[in-house]
Amino acid sequence: MKTNSEERVLSALLDRYGAFVPTATLTKYLQISPAELNRHIETLRAQGATIIVSEDSGCCLQKFPDRLYPILIQDGLHTATVARELHYFPRIDSTNRLAKELAARDAADGTLVLAEEQTAGRGRLDRTWLAPAFSSILCSVIFFPDLAPTSLFRLTMMASVAVVNAINRACKLPAKIKWPNDVYLGDKKVCGILTEFSGDQERIRYAVVGIGLNVNNDFKGNPELASIATSLQAECGRKISRLNVLQALIEELDNYYQLLAAGRADDVRRDWEQHALILGKHVTVCSGDETVTGTAQGIDSDGHLMLIDENGARREIISGDVSLRLE
Repeated sequence: MKTNSEERVLSALLDRYGAFVPTATLTKYLQISPAELNRHIETLRAQGATIIVSEDSGCCLQKFPDRLYPILIQDGLHTATVARELHYFPRIDSTNRLAKELAARDAADGTLVLAEEQTAGRGRLDRTWLAPAFSSILCSVIFFPDLAPTSLFRLTMMASVAVVNAINRACKLPAKIKWPNDVYLGDKKVCGILTEFSGDQERIRYAVVGIGLNVNNDFKGNPELASIATSLQAECGRKISRLNVLQALIEELDNYYQLLAAGRADDVRRDWEQHALILGKHVTVCSGDETVTGTAQGIDSDGHLMLIDENGARREIISGDVSLRLE
C-alpha cells in the first residue's frame, strides 16, 4: 500500500488528536521540510481538515476530513486477506474495471480498490450507479476463490451478509437482503453488489465483488430516486462515519471469506437466510422471456434461489439470469 504525504501528516496528527505537536517533531518524524509540512497542511485544510498552526506550540488537528485514506482504514484493522493491499482513488471511472485489470496481473488475494467517486459505475444488468463524491462507499475486492463458476454466487451471498452485518455494527439498523444482489432498509435499496469473474467451465480464475453502499447520500432533491433508494444517514437522521462503516465491512468480508475457504458455505447461507427479505413471500421472477411466479423458499449453498411455482413444482433460479420484484 502506498501512502501520500498528506495521509502521513494526517496520521501523525491523529496520534495526538486535539493536542499540539511541535513542528520540529513532525518534520523530523516525517522527514520533510517545514515548507513541505505547511504545503501538506494547506492541502488537508482544503479537503476539510481543521488544523491549528502555532509558531510556539506547533500543529493541532481539531477535525479531520471525510476521506477514506488507506492509512486511516488500515489503522487497527485486523484481517487475514481482505484489504491487506489497498488502492485508493479520489475519482475513477469504475473500481470493478480497475480491479479486473489488477486481478489479471495477479494482484494479491483480497486486494481492495476504493474510490471517493465513480464516473462510470455500474450495477447489475449494466444499470448506471451514480453517487456524489464523498457520500458513499464505492469499492471492489479481488478474490481468488477455489470455486467452480456454478458457485460464483457464494461470493455475492458472502458480500450481502457482510454488508448487513456492517450496517448493524455501525448504525444498529436491521438491513435485509433482496435476492440476488441488493440490500434494503425498509422498502428502499441502500446497497448494490456486482460480482464479475474470469475463468473456464471448471474453475474461477479470479472474481471481483463490487459494492456500492449509500452512506451519507441525500435524495431529497431527486424524488424519483428518493422513492426507491435510501442511505444510512437518511435512516439514522445524522451523518455517518464512512470510515467506521468501511472498516466494519472489510472485517465482515474477511470473516466470511475465511468461512468459504474452509468449506463452510452452509454457514454463510444460513446467515444469509436470517436476513432475507423475500423468503416465504409470493414473488415474480423474470428471466429473459420467461416469467415465473411462486413462493421463495430459500437458497442452496451456491446461492441459487429455490422457488415453489404456482403448479407446486420446485424451481431453481440461477444468479445472474434473473431479476426479481416483490408483489
